[in-house]
Amino acid sequence: MGKRFIRAGILSVIITLVMASIFAVLTFAPSIADDADLSYRTLDYDVNVTTSGDLEVTQHIDVKLKQREDGDGNVKPWKQLYQQYRLRADNLTDITDISVTNVTSGTDYAQQSEPQSPSDVSDAAWDSDYANHWYIADVTAGDYAPKLYHPGEDGFAPANTADSVKTVEIGWNIPATDEADSMKFDVRFTMHDVATQWDDVAAFQWEPFGRSNPVPIGTVSGTVHFPAGVSVNDSWAWLHTERTSETARAADGGLTFKAYNIKSGDYLDLVAAYAVTPNGNSGIARTRAGDHLDALKRSEAEQERQWRESQRNAARARLIFWIATVVLGAALCAWGLYASITSNRRAKYRGELEYWRDQPGISPAAAAKLVDVVEPSKTSLSNRQLTATLLALAVKKAIAIYPGPADMYRGIDMSKATPLALSRMIDGDPGRRKAAAATSTIVILPVSLDDRSNREQLGLSESEGALLHLLIVISKRVGAPVFDLKQMRAACVGWEDGYLELGKFTGACGMEYARLNASRSRAWQWILAGTLAAVLGFGAMLANVIIGYGMVGLITGLPIFLVGLFCATSGAMHELTDQGQQLAGRCLGLKHYMQDFSNFTDRGTADLALWDWYMVYAAAFGISEQVMRELARAYPQVSDPRWLDDNAADSMFYWTYRPYGWGAWGDNRYGRGDSRGAGAGGLGAGAGAGAAGGLAGQFGATPLFGGSSYAPSFGDLGSQLSAGFADITSTIDAAAPSSSDSGGGIGFGSGGSFSGGGFGGSSGGSGGGSFGGR
Repeated sequence: MGKRFIRAGILSVIITLVMASIFAVLTFAPSIADDADLSYRTLDYDVNVTTSGDLEVTQHIDVKLKQREDGDGNVKPWKQLYQQYRLRADNLTDITDISVTNVTSGTDYAQQSEPQSPSDVSDAAWDSDYANHWYIADVTAGDYAPKLYHPGEDGFAPANTADSVKTVEIGWNIPATDEADSMKFDVRFTMHDVATQWDDVAAFQWEPFGRSNPVPIGTVSGTVHFPAGVSVNDSWAWLHTERTSETARAADGGLTFKAYNIKSGDYLDLVAAYAVTPNGNSGIARTRAGDHLDALKRSEAEQERQWRESQRNAARARLIFWIATVVLGAALCAWGLYASITSNRRAKYRGELEYWRDQPGISPAAAAKLVDVVEPSKTSLSNRQLTATLLALAVKKAIAIYPGPADMYRGIDMSKATPLALSRMIDGDPGRRKAAAATSTIVILPVSLDDRSNREQLGLSESEGALLHLLIVISKRVGAPVFDLKQMRAACVGWEDGYLELGKFTGACGMEYARLNASRSRAWQWILAGTLAAVLGFGAMLANVIIGYGMVGLITGLPIFLVGLFCATSGAMHELTDQGQQLAGRCLGLKHYMQDFSNFTDRGTADLALWDWYMVYAAAFGISEQVMRELARAYPQVSDPRWLDDNAADSMFYWTYRPYGWGAWGDNRYGRGDSRGAGAGGLGAGAGAGAAGGLAGQFGATPLFGGSSYAPSFGDLGSQLSAGFADITSTIDAAAPSSSDSGGGIGFGSGGSFSGGGFGGSSGGSGGGSFGGR
């Protein structure tokens, strides 16, 4: 359970961090349009309302300029930035006192110049003659026909109606610039006669930018200061914007606002009123009779009410969606965690059996599968099943396995050969000793080639019988019942039906295990719950990004995604039944006994007699090399070739302790310092040729665990065979035929307290700003 949880936790955290990074970019990246060549990162206003009803405006602008091209594909540099405003007699009569400073370069654009289109001026001429100047022009007739505008002279006289409109452009010429991630400017000017004096209050509606503005803005903020003497108690204000916004009162009673994600076509209007004071409001030139405050409050309250009501259904839908996401996500996560923890608990052996010294009573293939349920192995299950079953056939004398290539035994009747005679033959020929470590030879014994009744006398399990059949089919393709792994691999090249024969073995393993009723699959519970939770979390993040609430998506969806992913990867695929608990106890007991074999002092001849089967189940459990070390520690005499010849010539482990046996590195007297191993292709799952090397043994060296002649090479025969069968399987598979927040309070009518955020009220106030660049 612990390893699964750790592995699932690490995987889940890594994937979640990647997902969080992606959605964070989508959420926190500047919300300005990606395809806009010109955009304002930030736009900050500092505005003083004068006693004469003018607005003294200071803008702090952070501009981003993307590289653009002309019609011929050449880079078209930026040379001019501008803002356009609408003059009217009834709300903005003139703009004066203009100054521009390039904060990035520290350049004060002190000189005014006549308006000049940059399109017909070379970059060099522009930088030398026009850059670092500002201008103001009358562009009422269009950008293509600018006229010099004279501040203080060409404006309108204040009036309560507007018979005509002028559009003026305040611009500043920058050095030719291909692109700039950030250029900062301070732009100052005075907007005249913005306010109107009523009998009870002075009021104005100022529009820094209107619907005609094509330039997106990441964040716009501002502070507006009323004339001296005006406080919170005698001033009222409302912010009109359809974007997420914040409003508050400044310490001096003025106004502060902030709006986010301004897109092309958005507007922002500030509506304000303040009481007439004895010390100066009479300086406002435009006046109208009557009281205005109550009507203004009613109008704004109605606009706010309509806006809030229009947004209510959408807000409720979002809230329901968020609550449903959290509740459903929590339920799925709880289900997934419960199912995962339960599956892991039920997959563990809970009995008291610690050691088992006999065979577990099930086939090696079934034992490999059962142990994999309780203690998952890093090695391939199918490879272990193949290897262990092959060794079981050797123990049952259905086949024999000898070191070296088949050619080395040419002229010998391998059906009657004895390990002792073959060993002496190999010992007497240095060339054969060297070749013995290169591969292994399989001999299908006559009893297996006779009729079916003889094979049944061997007591083969279903999986063993299926593998024997596969070997016989391969031997027919080779042309002889004696073949080595290299010949087997060559015979399988181009064998399009080989996967069908291999499938008979894997099918037999599956049916054999299923009949045990040792485990059942409940994985659907934690997989389904975890997958649904992960999908819900991902969907919540994606949906919230789409509707403009990416942060909410991260807050609500990311934890659900993380826990769901953990649940979907941390459970156990199978749970043990009561029958499985008993069988698992025997298999685990045998595994632990073999791993601790050298620690037991009450070993006897029975243990050594069982060692052939120990090798079989060690291969099934994936611990062959460790077990062979244990045997050598427990019985040092196995390192003595003479003892092996006298006492273990007919055992499976006989060849393992010969220096030229399975996995041996060879005879150092012949200068072999490399390990070619005994790698051959394998029929099990996996791909590519493997090389099963062993520990280097030195011919004639002092034994590692005693004895007199050889140091044992504990190269794992199981590894060699697994690697070999893996390569065979990949060859067969390759030959097989291809299968054809918006912010804002929820109450209506803030009463002009400038709290609760903005709302989508009327537009069209003084200025109607529109920005751009050339």
